[in-house]
Amino acid sequence: MNIENRWAAADAVDLYNIERWGLGYFGVDDDGYMVINAGMNGHKSVRLLDLVDHFQNTKGMAPPMILRFPGIIRQRMVEINEAFGNAIKNFGYEGVYSCIFPVKVNQHFEVVEAALAAGRQYGGGLEAGSKAELLAVIASADNHTPLLCNGFKDQSVIEMALRATQLGRQITIVIEKPNELQLVAEGVRKLGVRPKLGIRVKLSARGAGHWQSSGGSRSKFGLTIPELTHAVNELKEHGLLDCVHLLHFHPGSQITNVRKIKSSIIEATRIYADLVNMGVPLKIIDVGGGLAVDYTGHRNKEPSSMNYTLQEYANDVVYYIQMVCDQEGVPHPRIFSESGRALTAHHSVLIVPIVGTSQTHVSHAISENRTELDMEIAPLAELAGILEEINSKNVLESYHDAQTAMEIALQMFANGVLTIEQRALAEALTLQICLKINSLIDDLEFVPKDLDELRYALADTYFANFSLFQALPDAWALGQLFPVVPIHRLNERPSRFGILGDMTCDSDGKLDCFIGGNGSTRWLPLHTYDNQPYYIGVFLMGAYQESLSDDHNLMGKFHIVSVDEHEPYENSTYVYGSTLREVLEHVHHDWPDMSRDFSSSVELAVREELVSPELGAEIFTFFEQMSESYTYLTDTVGEPVGHSPHGR
Repeated sequence: MNIENRWAAADAVDLYNIERWGLGYFGVDDDGYMVINAGMNGHKSVRLLDLVDHFQNTKGMAPPMILRFPGIIRQRMVEINEAFGNAIKNFGYEGVYSCIFPVKVNQHFEVVEAALAAGRQYGGGLEAGSKAELLAVIASADNHTPLLCNGFKDQSVIEMALRATQLGRQITIVIEKPNELQLVAEGVRKLGVRPKLGIRVKLSARGAGHWQSSGGSRSKFGLTIPELTHAVNELKEHGLLDCVHLLHFHPGSQITNVRKIKSSIIEATRIYADLVNMGVPLKIIDVGGGLAVDYTGHRNKEPSSMNYTLQEYANDVVYYIQMVCDQEGVPHPRIFSESGRALTAHHSVLIVPIVGTSQTHVSHAISENRTELDMEIAPLAELAGILEEINSKNVLESYHDAQTAMEIALQMFANGVLTIEQRALAEALTLQICLKINSLIDDLEFVPKDLDELRYALADTYFANFSLFQALPDAWALGQLFPVVPIHRLNERPSRFGILGDMTCDSDGKLDCFIGGNGSTRWLPLHTYDNQPYYIGVFLMGAYQESLSDDHNLMGKFHIVSVDEHEPYENSTYVYGSTLREVLEHVHHDWPDMSRDFSSSVELAVREELVSPELGAEIFTFFEQMSESYTYLTDTVGEPVGHSPHGR
């Protein structure tokens, strides 16, 4: 990389594609700091690093930490509703639209509250898919908020929904399995309440991408067409057909190709219209999830992108529902969409500190100490010659020749012909060849695949204070791409290529796939780590990542700050991350028992004169303090996380 060229913050915006995936929420100021425009519409931008420093210095919340920006959720809700409003107006659609937030996307209270508050003026609502989620949405909502009860249901789930109906909640029980009809009928007989009912149907059309199996005829939920027609008859028998007002389908999550959305909407609306003409009093069609997030900003059909805009999505939903309904002569229904990912992804940023690097650049002293005798050995002489003759015209040939020479050297070592010093010389020469080739790659018009792999092999590992499994399960399990960018020093040209290694003991605890100019790359442009604070931001992680995170290595939850868009330093709320005691007790270790074990061990050590009574007391106090400390690496040994899990 030619570091002599001039570099400005605007170059970093292009390098990391910030403008395209950031949607105006994130940017870089002239001094090279990542900034957040949390509320848009003229709100002052704030440096992410300033927020990190403030909460570290005033609240003891050392990173890693999650910064949430509820203002982005509110703005996304406005944008989604405005897109549908434009489509409804332009096409003359006679129904209305509401955005339903599926709380499985992020069940944290602050997120649910932000989504609920943002959607209230638009008739937005909440969707629950489990008992705990159902209890939460019933408590959170008022009697004007649409609520959907989805997922597997037993009698207790049905009764929860029916009793919420008795309280006046606008809750719809969505029938997803044939046996749920009988459960509903029994609950109605028991409580004497008239419920709101919906039916989820399986479509033949499927989505695309990582989650395409969640839609289509092989999806886990929904009624097949034969089951659907049977359910209509069964509802008549139970006297519940007049309670059915919603048809739901789910085309899949993160649908990257807009054509898949169109085909699903057309098929589902045909079913809707036929049911209406059969006498089912449907009023709402729920198009489910599927609205993608362009994590890469590439605007294509790759799994982490999308080949359409929000407005195009809204146009297609409204247009095709209207087209089919007009053809079939049925009224235009109210439209629900469960666009949870699009609503929340942008609002959350994970900030992780770099704590060290593992650089591939070893000392060249070994190769400089070569002797004439060494150079009489064929593969060593060949490697030395290759190093001298490399230029931009022969880099690929030189790389292949060096590989062959190194393979011969290794075989000679295995056969006892080369000494360990000579093998070390061969490896040092090969490394110097690779480094020289790497310095010439940027001058090539076309980079062959072998040389592309070489750059990955030479990338430094930057050790980041986080757990990949805890923070970004979709990146590890599915190869989902997330924007990863240093949050400062962006007015400096990055001079290194790196991957991120986490703090877990697993070799696959690393992030080595990143957003490139036109696709993905296996390394990230980074700055030289000089043992000074260096922070990396992982963006667009507000959807699903916290909900899916696990207890691998007992790394625990991060500190979380919900940043107020108007007064970020005074009015933001925060939640301290996990302590060692909390994560241990979560997997059923009992801290009082552990504390007694430590005390017994100290008493035994004192009796056996391994330690003095004073030192024994000091050791016991140390372990007690450690139990209340943050699970991630900190500069202060045994520093307590905080006295309250919530605060301002």
